[in-house]
Amino acid sequence: MKITHAERTALNVPFYAPHVDHAMARANTHNERVWVYRLETDNGLVSITDGHGASDTAGLVGKDPWTIMWDDDIGFGPQVAAFDLCGKDAGVPVHALLGNKLRDRCPLSWWDIDMAPEDWVKEAEESLRRGYTSFKMKARPWRDIIAQIDAVSQVVPVDYRFDVDFNGFLLTQAKAEQILSQLDQRVNVGMYESPFYLRRDLKGAQMLRERIQKPIVEHFGDDVWQTEVSDGFVVGGGASGTMRQGIMAAALNKPFWLQMVGAGLTTTFAAHIGSVLS
Repeated sequence: MKITHAERTALNVPFYAPHVDHAMARANTHNERVWVYRLETDNGLVSITDGHGASDTAGLVGKDPWTIMWDDDIGFGPQVAAFDLCGKDAGVPVHALLGNKLRDRCPLSWWDIDMAPEDWVKEAEESLRRGYTSFKMKARPWRDIIAQIDAVSQVVPVDYRFDVDFNGFLLTQAKAEQILSQLDQRVNVGMYESPFYLRRDLKGAQMLRERIQKPIVEHFGDDVWQTEVSDGFVVGGGASGTMRQGIMAAALNKPFWLQMVGAGLTTTFAAHIGSVLS
């Protein structure tokens, strides 16, 4: 099997509501641009995938998808398409190419950039309408995260979870302890991601972990797991890197949160990876 055609198309997919559009335009972290990839092979197979990044497709023609599907360097969208083509060629779902399936269902989380409390309330209500049971929130120092959490807690059930991602903005162990000790008392709060970047102050991170009740997680890295400053990991990237990180998390008996950026086709691939990682 050889790839005979490879193309990349830019799409702008609008956000679903004006308050989301406004918040995302202000944050300037993720925009409406999604890249769609189409690969065709000499045995009549076609794969269409998406991704947040613009990966080059020029060098894919003539390649055998079986020889490149584990190559993270070809880019996420083309790599997912290669897996899809190989699954179709073998007559198996993609998860069968990744490993042994461990579960039939994988939880997916709602995601939002920082917003005013009333807009996060709208987001939580919409997430419930669509069947979500968790919400990854971007906490920022220019907002009151305690007030935001308290507002959203009023519209979700007690078993709904908030995963609060600070992206390092609390800066120090002392500031993080001050905020997280208050959030520990909120029943819907599930975990904290990068209250400050733990690898920048490993001793402070160890101290924080001892004093805070709920899990503190960080993006996977050797310095983080070797010093045991994190209760779990955020893993992601290409298929090879993600699988390595997930397998290491299992060896360390740590939970992980799988992070992949894209639209619905990316989400589907993430579910396949999530079905084989323990």
